[in-house]
Amino acid sequence: MIAEWREGMSTGDAEIDSQHRELLRRLNDLLQGVRALKGSEEIGKLLWFLKGYVRKHFRAEEELQLNCGFPGYLAHKAEHEAFYLEVKRLESLYAAQGASTVVIVSAIHAMCDWLRNHFKQTDKSMIEFVRQVAASMV
Repeated sequence: MIAEWREGMSTGDAEIDSQHRELLRRLNDLLQGVRALKGSEEIGKLLWFLKGYVRKHFRAEEELQLNCGFPGYLAHKAEHEAFYLEVKRLESLYAAQGASTVVIVSAIHAMCDWLRNHFKQTDKSMIEFVRQVAASMV
């Protein structure tokens, strides 16, 4: 594996962590495809996956936030919406250019930024809040 899951990436929520692991696996598939000169095959698979992933994953996170009264909900939701727009942009680029180097590199860059900035930081702080709320209910 090129991109590996590390425990420091864990939010502590099994469903969210499972979804993050799958996202990382899909990025890894693209990176391995690029190494094997098969990036053009993998980029279409990644974009197809992302189309469904962002809806399902974001809905799960946002529901969790609303249920526990997370004060950062609107900012978190705005990050989700920005990434959704990035996925749509990548899909449009792919539709216009096919599996070009620009599309593949843009997708890798977007995914790495998302993984580094959103789920390693934003999601972790959200889960910490959720845990505090759960602990106070015991």
